[in-house]
Amino acid sequence: MRRREFITLLGSGAVTWPISVYAQQKISRVGMLVAGPNPPAHDFELVHQLAQLGYTEGRNISYEIQGAEGDSSRLPRLAQELVTTKPDVIVGSTSEVAVALAAATRTIPIVMTVVGDPVTLGLTTSMSRPDRNVTGFTISSPSIAAKRVELLRELVPAVRKVAYLWEPPNPMTKKFGEEVRKAADTLGIELISLPLTSGVDIGHAFTIAEKEKVTAVLIEAGGIAVRFGGTIVDECLVRNLPGMHAWPFEVHNGALIAYGPAAPENFQRAATYVDRILKGTKIAELPFEEPTQIRLAINLRTARSINISIPSSLLARADEIIE
Repeated sequence: MRRREFITLLGSGAVTWPISVYAQQKISRVGMLVAGPNPPAHDFELVHQLAQLGYTEGRNISYEIQGAEGDSSRLPRLAQELVTTKPDVIVGSTSEVAVALAAATRTIPIVMTVVGDPVTLGLTTSMSRPDRNVTGFTISSPSIAAKRVELLRELVPAVRKVAYLWEPPNPMTKKFGEEVRKAADTLGIELISLPLTSGVDIGHAFTIAEKEKVTAVLIEAGGIAVRFGGTIVDECLVRNLPGMHAWPFEVHNGALIAYGPAAPENFQRAATYVDRILKGTKIAELPFEEPTQIRLAINLRTARSINISIPSSLLARADEIIE
């Protein structure tokens, strides 16, 4: 999966049906709120997955999509606007989107495709039996963030100073940051905190990292890191800095190493939840689910380009290696 596919959850097929058949079908209404751009419905992987379950836009389903264009401050207003269209179910991704949707409605079912800890975010008090109108699929537990620090140390045994790119708007930042800092302290690593509020901050962050003489970069999971992943990869490459990413698909775009959930499975499973809700299943019967696959991916081409040798211990554990 490439970055563009991940951002828009790409993929759909068109099916042609007679108008007389359309008229006989109930049209289910699905609202979608995304943190990034507002693409057409057929650009979403979720729509493709729903098509596999028998839903075709204009025949038995319609989509109302709102996109914040990367400006998280717009999410609360867009969530309210989406709620006023009275969809049968709303789908969203990212923790920021989840918080905005949960504040906008307590009655319309909400399915999150990619979200942080739902208990920490106040979306439910129970993972196994959601007690509000929100359910979905998490990206990982905060312990995964700590594991990335450990893997980065294994990759670069001599590392003592690491640039930590994180996103203040992300409501999961505090929890993940706590785990990262504890792991860094245990390993004797100094973290150079470099917050990103937009793509514009990336160049400045790497300038500071260079002045601080960091020898590695840790990129926390977040919408900015995904949308501007190419810029982050390029900054690492020109400075010969090994970068640890949160999403395995990034290695296909030149990232050196990544450890995290196989996010595409979340989108596939979310379509099943939407289908069940449209057929009458209650949110309480649809537990929040954690990733079933946590993958380690390594790009050997990038390793050679920045003159770094990947330890055999990491190669042996890697789920995916790009030669």
